[in-house]
Amino acid sequence: MYWLRKYAKVIIVILIVMIAFISFFIWKPHHKEKSDVTCYPQIILKGNQIISLKVGEEYQEPGYELKDSCGEKLENRLEIQSGLRSDMPGTYEIIYKVSNQYGNFTEEKRFITVKGDIAYQEQYDKIDNTVHGWGIPNKKDGARPVEAGSVRETLLKYDAYLIGNDEKTLYLTFDEGSNDTYLEQIVDVLNANDVKATFFFCRRYILDHPDLMKKLVETGHSVGNHTANHYQMPLYATRENFSKYLKEITAVEEAFQQVTGTSMDRVYREPKGEYSYRSLQIMKDLGYKTYFWSVAYLDYAENVSKEKALQELTSRVHNGAIYLIHPKNKGNYEAMDDFIKTMKQQGYTFDLVKNIK
Repeated sequence: MYWLRKYAKVIIVILIVMIAFISFFIWKPHHKEKSDVTCYPQIILKGNQIISLKVGEEYQEPGYELKDSCGEKLENRLEIQSGLRSDMPGTYEIIYKVSNQYGNFTEEKRFITVKGDIAYQEQYDKIDNTVHGWGIPNKKDGARPVEAGSVRETLLKYDAYLIGNDEKTLYLTFDEGSNDTYLEQIVDVLNANDVKATFFFCRRYILDHPDLMKKLVETGHSVGNHTANHYQMPLYATRENFSKYLKEITAVEEAFQQVTGTSMDRVYREPKGEYSYRSLQIMKDLGYKTYFWSVAYLDYAENVSKEKALQELTSRVHNGAIYLIHPKNKGNYEAMDDFIKTMKQQGYTFDLVKNIK
């Protein structure tokens, strides 16, 4: 026992070192795994990434495989988002999202193109197809248009909007106009001011400007449908021309999916604001919401200056205003930065029309 007492301190030190050594190797793998940023999840989609269906055909999920570089089981962490409507022509996306326990995240998308004509419904014949031109007085006293009250209630039946809620929120919308525009410069101004806007495009413009379309998606703007050829759509809202009506809408969806790899928002603007209640009902049945405007001026005139544009845009402001702006005019582009900053100083915020409730 003498030697045990004599070397007790040495033995204790040796034991402590051994325990620490063993603990290090026991806990090291776990500690490394917990902080190892290379532990990433993976989603492998089975079957085709782009799937075509006929109208009314049931979608069959081809399946997927989940993997994690550190071996974690991910089945309970998978989220699938889908807005697919197999009864309506269009391009839809199914989004698969998964994250592991370390917060690393990934997602994959599958695109479903539903093709074919939906049937012209008997009820459409009972809905007025008279062509109306959109126009609502924009006063310059800061008040919401008086006419917006009763007209708004009528339009809401068709999921159509002319103005937002009575709050200090503004909605910037841009109609394509033509290829000769300041649209790209306007987008740069919006992004520099952290403002999101809604853009309504026709098919040809989308195909001719793929990089801009991708930029809009990446920076959080909303892209809506303005028809393939900018026709007066009520003329096609008939039994005889219904297939042409549908083609005007689906051709834009397909073009946008082709150049961006994602689906466009189901927001719509009638070309030139020319609409009928039948056309609005058809768009509602196609899953779209239609957006008119409560602020506009003759901004497509070639001689609109920056000063004139700024004066028109700021003087017509009111709560919930939906602005119709044409990017063809240089004055609108030059005034945009000052306009946004002025409105923010007055306490206004900006949002996308699709967020109007």
